[in-house]
Amino acid sequence: MRYINHCVSKRIVKIANREGKAIVLENLLGIRERTKGSKKFNRMMSGWNFKELASFIEYKAALAKVPVICVEPKETSRSCPRCGNVSRYNRKTQGWFKCTRCGYQSDADRVEALNIAAKAHDALRARPWEKGEQ
Repeated sequence: MRYINHCVSKRIVKIANREGKAIVLENLLGIRERTKGSKKFNRMMSGWNFKELASFIEYKAALAKVPVICVEPKETSRSCPRCGNVSRYNRKTQGWFKCTRCGYQSDADRVEALNIAAKAHDALRARPWEKGEQ
């Protein structure tokens, strides 16, 4: 798994560097304590090496002078990227999102990615003095 994390992190940083983009990561600190589920789910969570992958991305990005932004994952999977409605009922199934207010529908992973990108954009706007640094 360590080798895979090295390869994946190298590729992510290479693409971001080539495209002139920042890398956005969710702050997953404490995720194991916040999420509980079935035995299978808990086993998967305990074996998930997301911290190693994040640390590989961070150090490789620093070497390549690619900015890394960490955002809080709170409500990113339950928030509508169109109207901002936050509801657990927006996710009646694991893989599909449908807003209970405006009716917006999309793949759940796509919705979460849009919300994470919006949080990163907000974080960049809040730190205008760092925009030119890379």
